[in-house]
Amino acid sequence: MRIVMISPDAPPDPYGGIGTYIEGLLGAMETRDDDVHLVGTSRHRALPRVSRYGEVTVRRVLATRPWARAARPRWLLGMVVEFARLNIVGVWYARRLHARRRVDLVAVHDWMCAPAGLICAVLFRMPVCYHVHSAEIFLGAGSRGAVAALGRVLSRALTRRARLIMIPSANTVAAVPHLAGRGNVAVVSHGAGKAWRMERPNDAERAAVRDKVRSLYSIPDGRRLILFAGRYAPHKGVNELIEAVGRMLDDGADVALVLAGTGWPDVSLDDRLRERVARLGLAERVHLLGRFLDTDELRDHLVAADACAFPSSYEPFGFVALEAMALGARTVVGPGFDEAVVGSAEGACLRTTTREPAELAAALARVVGQEDPELGDRAGRYVHDHHSWQAAAARTLQAYAEAVRG
Repeated sequence: MRIVMISPDAPPDPYGGIGTYIEGLLGAMETRDDDVHLVGTSRHRALPRVSRYGEVTVRRVLATRPWARAARPRWLLGMVVEFARLNIVGVWYARRLHARRRVDLVAVHDWMCAPAGLICAVLFRMPVCYHVHSAEIFLGAGSRGAVAALGRVLSRALTRRARLIMIPSANTVAAVPHLAGRGNVAVVSHGAGKAWRMERPNDAERAAVRDKVRSLYSIPDGRRLILFAGRYAPHKGVNELIEAVGRMLDDGADVALVLAGTGWPDVSLDDRLRERVARLGLAERVHLLGRFLDTDELRDHLVAADACAFPSSYEPFGFVALEAMALGARTVVGPGFDEAVVGSAEGACLRTTTREPAELAAALARVVGQEDPELGDRAGRYVHDHHSWQAAAARTLQAYAEAVRG
């Protein structure tokens, strides 16, 4: 097959979750015979505009994102310009390839690339696969505002025109209203994020990494370290996690919390969390980084943590939880995680039924107290057995082939 993918991000060193998915998927396609092309944004000026990533041709659209921490009107304008350029280049590239030799499928990732998918489907009559990576624009605070409304319009429009709709979890299918009853929806689980780039340490290295990370925050011996990594968005449960840590301290537990991430694009969330931590008197125990960690930093923090906590009320898939589990981290997840993804029913992690701080505090107390010493080992085995990128790539290409034939 000849496939053109259009994505908001491109490897190497992608920016967010979709880029992590693309990087893992394309890396696993190296042993395949399909002719795969990717058009995606990249923040790396030194890279050529067109190059090979393994066996895939990548056409990069430069996006430096100087607007990322700007005031709302500026970052909104910058985002619109960036994704307009991406869609234009994506359509041009797909059409040019199609004119030379038939493109079998155009795979567009997320609603931000939906305009390119609509043009390819309607004007050029190319088969299109629409990858829905998240239902956030349909849920809670993420559904508010003009950007989310635009996303819902584009998503519905492309859903009607796409030959195939690919979703990472059953939870996401259930959360997108216009997918109900459609027969062209395929649930294809992802691989375990960047876990393939994070080697699991032996005991000696784990001890050394633990000491290094704890020294960054002046955490004394004996104090348990809890880690969160991700956006500070309301549905991620960060406020509830802070309150849960406060409850643990009141109950006599000696713990500290590191919150790696930011609220971007709403960076006001960072300031509000800092104010909340100060108001609760937790400034010495809760460390807000206000930035995302790069891959090596994230790996070290996951290895050093006594518990990793991701108490989301909604999670489309959950890369960082699987990355933690792959490294043997003892992990607590919220009710928004799909049990079939994280393996909570098989004992790979602890999954709370609510985001209530009392329940979360109790789950974390069990984990940091090491009531289940085999939890980390079970987590690592589960991710290894269920979430390889090679299996995800094989299932994705099979679904593509069936859509092309159909």
